[in-house]
Amino acid sequence: MAIEPLSMTRPLPSPPAPPTLFCLPYAGGAAGAYYGLRGVSDTVEVVPIQLPGRENRIAEPPEFSVPEIADEIAPRTGRPYALYGHSMGARIAFEVARELRRRGLPPPLRLYAAAAHPPDRRVPLAAAADLPDDAFVDQLVRRAGAPAELKDIPELRELLLPVLRADFAWIKRYRYVPGPPLEVPVVAFAGLDDGEVPPGDMLGWARHTRAGFGLRTLRGGHFFLRDAPAELARLIAEDLSGPSDPASGPPSAEDDEIRIRVAPAGDRSAPPPGDEDGPVDGYPGVPGGGAGRLSRSVDRADGLVAEAVIRGGAVGVAVGRLETRAPDDGAEELREPSSGGGLGPGEWEQIADAAEEDRPWLALRAQTARRALLHAGARDLAASGFPDLAAPGSWHVGGDWWITHLSLPTPLGEAVAAIAAPRGRMRLRADIRTGR
Repeated sequence: MAIEPLSMTRPLPSPPAPPTLFCLPYAGGAAGAYYGLRGVSDTVEVVPIQLPGRENRIAEPPEFSVPEIADEIAPRTGRPYALYGHSMGARIAFEVARELRRRGLPPPLRLYAAAAHPPDRRVPLAAAADLPDDAFVDQLVRRAGAPAELKDIPELRELLLPVLRADFAWIKRYRYVPGPPLEVPVVAFAGLDDGEVPPGDMLGWARHTRAGFGLRTLRGGHFFLRDAPAELARLIAEDLSGPSDPASGPPSAEDDEIRIRVAPAGDRSAPPPGDEDGPVDGYPGVPGGGAGRLSRSVDRADGLVAEAVIRGGAVGVAVGRLETRAPDDGAEELREPSSGGGLGPGEWEQIADAAEEDRPWLALRAQTARRALLHAGARDLAASGFPDLAAPGSWHVGGDWWITHLSLPTPLGEAVAAIAAPRGRMRLRADIRTGR
């Protein structure tokens, strides 16, 4: 008796359709800005949302509303999807996610927020909306990376200025209405050279989700979407095909990237047990994790666990919660820097001269920076004092070492993490547990 081929008697199941990535544009941008994301991966379907007044909708007035955008996306929420917004588009995507939640529709797999201040924070560049045309364009070119041709090509200016004016009017009018955090993981993308929205500012998006937060920095400025679309598309495709929570899964590290994870002790997303600092031989889940190629640092304090991984160099990490710091109490301990938790020469004076509400924050910056240096093996530097505890940006210490502070919202409260590494301008990959 002949056996018929399986394909003739029982059709093979069709592979699941890839998730849809709905993309919202930056101010003055259009759907064409996202064409560079297409074709990089067949695991994501990129669907740019075209707002009025742009490209094929140029004849329409350039005004839009969140409910109208939600109307366009709502019919396609029955299959897996994610939202991506760049700059202004990140706030639109956030509000669209909240609008879809109000309608009781399935939530997105992810909210990707790129190059945007968190919705509860003011956008400094929004003040430019009231400037005359020449000054308005100058601000966009100098601060946000808009094309310099806006200054010199009248036809381009005539085409884009009405859209830019309308978009910046929306940004200026926008007011965040407090509400429950999203039950959707949020992944923030930041340009390493973005002076308008630096990577540290993007960490504030963690306050708007209970489902885990991730930060990824890319090479480029405010418009890394335009400069490095293939890298961005790869990161999104890898994220959507990985764990459902960006704060879970094994760490990884590239040559110019530091990976950091922070979670409550005992949490399922917390780094694995062990206090090892230094080279890691075959670290689980890290491609190419041979001996001497990866370094790992772990710190446990105030109920939190922090882990940093770097390839091809030393690294140290430390973490602490603001709520546990009272620099006016236990002064003797704070005066002893040799323990790694105290204050060094000149630091106590800085804290004593600061406003009372700033003292816990300044003390924690000093203490975590010192412990991070100790974890990295830079003991001599750890014993010296830091001259300006309130200095923004990374601290350059001892000639070769850099310390980066991160302000982190965690389930246990506001925390500060410090990362010490002998190289500056490192890209950062941070994952933070935000839900209890």
